[in-house]
Amino acid sequence: MEQPNPPIKQKAKKITLGLLAAILFFLLTVYIFWRITDEIVLEKETAFDLKIFALLADYISPATTKLMLVFTFFGSTKFLLPAYILLSGFFLFYKRNRLQSISIAAVGLSSIGLLYVLKNIFQRHRPLNPLTSNVIGYSYPSGHSFSSFTFFGLLTYIIWQTNIAKIWKWILSVFLILLAACIAISRVYLHVHFASDVIAGFCLSVIWLSISFFILHKIQQSINS
Repeated sequence: MEQPNPPIKQKAKKITLGLLAAILFFLLTVYIFWRITDEIVLEKETAFDLKIFALLADYISPATTKLMLVFTFFGSTKFLLPAYILLSGFFLFYKRNRLQSISIAAVGLSSIGLLYVLKNIFQRHRPLNPLTSNVIGYSYPSGHSFSSFTFFGLLTYIIWQTNIAKIWKWILSVFLILLAACIAISRVYLHVHFASDVIAGFCLSVIWLSISFFILHKIQQSINS
């Protein structure tokens, strides 16, 4: 009679499948970001973005606009900068975890630098007739989309390192991802970004977080060794 796999082998198999899925997802986001950059931004193809604007046109109303402005606030510097400072300070002064505090600050600062560089490389102009004022800077990739997915993705990663119940980890993770998605959608609804901008922002966030987590993991390993 064939014996079942030992628990250690089963765990190793799960880790291997999880790592494979993560690598495939990473490669997919790289591919999508490259295709958007090449075919939509550099070639200036507008069909996809105009189609999305047309689909959202039927939902424009004063009430919806107010709701979208609330969502867009949570992807702004006015929210994310204090959020990064509070999160970094929490680990530095309350948890006494200097490495985690520095890591959070490093991810936040490096993401700002990366976004600035890419926006100035592509210099894509924003859509016409935005539904909100004081819109400045270039359009590609979306800063709100990239920054919100990066911050809430980082927060999700931290949550999964805690000892809270797994059900709460899933609930909080789904909530944070949906919040980031609503922020991204709000930017298209408000006509301050094209749909391709926010999709690219999401892909860039996945790429940057993956690289950041890999580097931070290697640093942690070198410290512990």
